[in-house]
Amino acid sequence: MHSVQLDTDCEGPLCLNDNAFEVCRDFIVPDGDRFFKQVSRYDDYLADILKKPGYKAGDTLKLILPWLKAAGLTNDTFLTYSLKSILYVPGVKETYRFLHSLEMPIFEISTSYRQFALAVGMELGFDAAHIFCTELDLDRYTLSSGEVEVLNALKADIVALPEIELPPEATRREDLEPAVQQAITRMDEIFWDLVPGLAIGRIYQDVNPVGGFEKANALTQSLRNTGLPPTAAIYVGDSITDVQAFHRVQEGGGLAVSFNGNRYAVTNAELIIAADSAWPVALVTALFLVHGKAGVLAQAQRGLPGDPAAWGLPDVWTQTIAQGLSGRRAVLATAAGGVTDELIQTSGARRSELRGAAIAALG
Repeated sequence: MHSVQLDTDCEGPLCLNDNAFEVCRDFIVPDGDRFFKQVSRYDDYLADILKKPGYKAGDTLKLILPWLKAAGLTNDTFLTYSLKSILYVPGVKETYRFLHSLEMPIFEISTSYRQFALAVGMELGFDAAHIFCTELDLDRYTLSSGEVEVLNALKADIVALPEIELPPEATRREDLEPAVQQAITRMDEIFWDLVPGLAIGRIYQDVNPVGGFEKANALTQSLRNTGLPPTAAIYVGDSITDVQAFHRVQEGGGLAVSFNGNRYAVTNAELIIAADSAWPVALVTALFLVHGKAGVLAQAQRGLPGDPAAWGLPDVWTQTIAQGLSGRRAVLATAAGGVTDELIQTSGARRSELRGAAIAALG
């Protein structure tokens, strides 16, 4: 049996929420949902198209913070909201009860603010020391009424801008529609000139979201903590913030798994899961433990559900996983030979079905 550790993203593989989107929607009123969508698409542009130096996927969680403060959010109200709003992936509690029984190291690596990431992880039995996430202390900051007015006016500007649409084939600013380019120019001014000029702008220097290369670094740190080699790691993610962690784990010989991922995740992973429950993660992990990475990829080529007897797992594991998968829909595929549009669409459809169209459309 192989020594293995599992590192997983929070939002998507563990829960159905996009906590930052939801808190904007429910506290930044009116139009907090459109505000977040615009900023999230701007984040995708900066990280994936412009590749802005020093900027990483997931820094949306930094950009929106002045407006959360302006909406009156405090550490306590944020924690209370997070605890009440968690929606778990079907079967995830049973899946992680089984995985913890295997006595292997399990880490949560999340862009989410600690108030949310910790609430999710602790409910699922994660050791708090094994949770990497974005540290946030809103109570450190004060905001004058004048700055609140300025931020509200800037939010209205962002909401009124043309919708930022990023075609999959776009690789530079000039590939975008002229109206989108104009919207990005205005957001550049807001986020890199106007807000940093406010007193609350220091929050941009203080908060460092765990996204992009920070997730990759957290993966490396988790391996240092366990002393296991990179070949022992499974990393499960679902979005653009996981791409660099996918690359890091693959470079080390570990396994990169997209779980109901968007196109960024599917096209950068080597194993793709599209499922209506968390149980395929249990199967992949168990296969990795017993048969190594080659055994996982061989099963993916055979597909799911397959014959549980062919998994070659201990009987009690087979029984538990097969029962969890019973009646569920799951696709397991490898990226060998290239990822098809059909596979991207299948993963996206399952993502939208479970998490809702608004969240599924975010990067």
